[in-house]
Amino acid sequence: MANLQRLTKRVNDMEEWIKENEMTGGPQGVLETFVLMVNETRASTNLRVQAQQTMQNLRALAFEFIGQHELTEEWNEFLADKEKDAVQEQSPEEVPSLTEAEDGEEVGEEDTKGKKPSKEEKSKETKK
Repeated sequence: MANLQRLTKRVNDMEEWIKENEMTGGPQGVLETFVLMVNETRASTNLRVQAQQTMQNLRALAFEFIGQHELTEEWNEFLADKEKDAVQEQSPEEVPSLTEAEDGEEVGEEDTKGKKPSKEEKSKETKK
């Protein structure tokens, strides 16, 4: 008898969940959403693969053109010039060093080494 009541309660809970989620399409709507997401993922993957294949074809055609018109030496010179432009030389100019700001009273009671200043040190700082 307890099992029957427990199963009846579960069925009632599921029916209530279905009624609450009918606005979002219910269980079928959730399934449709996942199917749509899977299909969109497949489509984007197919587009990426197609773009990669197109790029490979273009590359092959470009190298074929370079080979047929005997432009290999010019191409290598062009690439060498681009590599030289990409390498940046270090400038001999010095970078100005930054000076640290002095500690003010609002910073805290401790000095930069982590020790609390003595009363004499506090009075010297206030006189400055």
